[in-house]
Amino acid sequence: MQALSDQFRETVNDYLTRTGMSPARLGRKVLGDPSFVLRLMRGRTPRLATADRMLVFMDEAPIGPGFRNEVNAFLEITRTKPYLFGLQAARDPSFVARLHKGLSPHLDTVQRVREWMAKNSKETDRIVIGAARGKSFPLVNDRAQENMDCREEVNEEGEEIIMKDESVRYLDTREAAQYLGLSNRTLDRYRMTGEGPVFHKFGTRIRYAQADLEEWAAARRMRSTSDGRSGEWRTT
Repeated sequence: MQALSDQFRETVNDYLTRTGMSPARLGRKVLGDPSFVLRLMRGRTPRLATADRMLVFMDEAPIGPGFRNEVNAFLEITRTKPYLFGLQAARDPSFVARLHKGLSPHLDTVQRVREWMAKNSKETDRIVIGAARGKSFPLVNDRAQENMDCREEVNEEGEEIIMKDESVRYLDTREAAQYLGLSNRTLDRYRMTGEGPVFHKFGTRIRYAQADLEEWAAARRMRSTSDGRSGEWRTT
């Protein structure tokens, strides 16, 4: 299952690639911090408010409003006491009260709370809770959805639809990096520079077809370290 922080990181990467804006300029323009994006790509997990400021600037739906609506819907439907919810879901009995007062948890905490709600609610309740999120940046996808091989197509009305493709296996960034023996950071950089394998973008999610990874790796086969071809294998 792809982490929310990884989804956010990929969205920032995609924006930089699409606009040609430098990481330093983006961080300075949105947050007054030219080193923010660099630290993000190195694995730093931002807080909710910080991520939302960046998402709004990139013309993406923010996370916070939908997440707060989900928490409220869960409490109302399940009749769980707020302090018990906070204690069990976030290890903080005052979590709900602080969230309503403007608490900005790290994205990892948002993910953990949402996973806890999914595990502690009925399927019919999850549908209602998910609807309460409204239009929001995609949070953690259900495991079943995450494991489904899919592609986007357009129907006759021009609407995007998701279809299952049994013949193609898609990997997220972490899985693709492991498959190639690279780090997540290297693969992130390759998407920005165009050095890496081709990838697909499903909404805000980045996916790699396994066949494309194999083709990219095969093109970098060498018989000796003196081979001077441009497709040099890197592991940094």
